[in-house]
Amino acid sequence: MKIACQTDALHNGFQVVGSVVQQRPTRPILSTVLLVAKDEKLELHATDLEIGIRLEVQGVKIEEEGQIAISQSRVSSILRETVDETVTFATDDHHCIITSSDSVFRLPTEADDEFPEIPVFDEGSSYELDRKDLVDMVHKTSFAAHRGKHRYALNGVLLKIEPKCVRMVATDGRRLAYIEKKGDFGDGADDAVIVPTKALDQVIKVLGDEDEKINVSILENQIVIKTKHACVSSRLVEGHFPPYDSVIPKDCDKKLAADRERLHSAVRRAALLTSDESSAVFLGVKENKIEVSAQAPETGEAKVELAIDYKGPEVEIGFNPEFLTEFLRVLEEESVRIELRDSTGAGLFRAGKDFLYVVMPVSRE
Repeated sequence: MKIACQTDALHNGFQVVGSVVQQRPTRPILSTVLLVAKDEKLELHATDLEIGIRLEVQGVKIEEEGQIAISQSRVSSILRETVDETVTFATDDHHCIITSSDSVFRLPTEADDEFPEIPVFDEGSSYELDRKDLVDMVHKTSFAAHRGKHRYALNGVLLKIEPKCVRMVATDGRRLAYIEKKGDFGDGADDAVIVPTKALDQVIKVLGDEDEKINVSILENQIVIKTKHACVSSRLVEGHFPPYDSVIPKDCDKKLAADRERLHSAVRRAALLTSDESSAVFLGVKENKIEVSAQAPETGEAKVELAIDYKGPEVEIGFNPEFLTEFLRVLEEESVRIELRDSTGAGLFRAGKDFLYVVMPVSRE
């Protein structure tokens, strides 16, 4: 193999695929990236055996076809420090020679035939999603997924595709994020799978400016997502996602709207005086105002008032401030709608026509 590459483009590619390369590999081959120079294009392959990426790199001239498996971390470091606009890669007796105008690096390679096979996209059975919709859905759900080692079925986002809509749902058991987008996915569309959040994050990373549509293929235990220049595959999360419909409260009689930026600011400021022992902020809903407060013996008290248009029964309810700020941070809407029942029932937050967020309350100690 012999190729000439634009340094920045190749470095960016190594950084993207490097996020799935095992840092403490169970086998040496899993610390490498497979470079495949074929049919006048260069692809970078990387996998941690759960998630795989095939990424096409632009700005490459192929002089000799071939493939090599080479250390991701070392090559990425070399490319980061290279000052030339272009760099060449060539193979020689189980080594890769990286050359620029003032430097030569000779790195050992691994046996490329030992590199794990990465699933390819199935053109015959797939759904087409709008790029903007997919990005919006991932941003507004993945933050609510469970991040621990237990409750395995919650360590991902439920992707549900029906004939006229696509849904994403994520929960960690204490909060739930739900979003729905309209579309035309065919009369036979009927899939519901749990996708690892890491895989969805990788899809966002490989998207290019020219990607308007993304194709999704769901196999027996895999999902493969294709963009114009990349393909991300992942094992699906096993287990049964909880019945999310039953979690969404239906009996909230206190409904109000608040300015999203001002509410976000109020929650952040009140949270400054929370502590490990008293880690809640309280929303006190009264006539035409919300009092956002926090109190802890070791830190003091905070109270921030927010004007709203509300006439109804008063209610005070406590929430984990991080759960509120993570929700408010991903919104683009100017207003957020809040629906409450009492101090012990879950709070329901809505933004736009298709996004809702459920948070379990926190009681005063």
